[in-house]
Amino acid sequence: MKLALQSIEDLIHIIIGEDVIPLTKILHAKDNISEFKLAEMLNVTVNQIRNMLYRLYEQNLVVYIRKKDKKKGWYIYYWSLNQRGIENTILKTKLKQLEDLKIRISREQESQFYVCPNGCMRFPIETAMEYEFRCQECGSLMKDLDNKKTIDNIKNMITTLETEIEIIRNPPVKVKIKKEKVSKVKIKKQKVSKVKIKKSIKNVLKEKPKKEIKKVSKVKKKKI
Repeated sequence: MKLALQSIEDLIHIIIGEDVIPLTKILHAKDNISEFKLAEMLNVTVNQIRNMLYRLYEQNLVVYIRKKDKKKGWYIYYWSLNQRGIENTILKTKLKQLEDLKIRISREQESQFYVCPNGCMRFPIETAMEYEFRCQECGSLMKDLDNKKTIDNIKNMITTLETEIEIIRNPPVKVKIKKEKVSKVKIKKQKVSKVKIKKSIKNVLKEKPKKEIKKVSKVKKKKI
């Protein structure tokens, strides 16, 4: 399963750096591209491309094959994204984020916090007591903080991450629906001949007037 480009870019941005994202976009669109071609496409030196590729390779995010140039005699490396490696790294990253959020929500729920009215600092009650509830930046008296919204936001983030992790572990299976082919012979059998329809209509039209005439004549006889 080929991963979405946005998911890969988010991962690259977190663990490697934003400068590698243009390279990632090219590799996502096509496999087995030489480092020389990549350097040409991005208008950078081959050494710069190699530096980016090695950083990706260290994280198991790219793979390569090498082929010997028959004319020049040296090996050329052709690079592709490692879909399985990316998937595993995304999973590990999300699991770490989930663990951090669970620690954070536990701290938010168990502690009482105080905040500077000017937004300078935020302390748990133990630290706020040490500073006599005074902000260390501006000296303002700190206020009790209602962190219910913060807790709700963290809960939503946890739910989202858990859903994403479940999808990575158990990706949805695409079911292919087979279209039933209807035999042309059967369709032809069901079609009624136009000639037959025309003949039947003519017969009905011929029969109706005769019946009506007979009925009328009987009534006339009775009246006489």
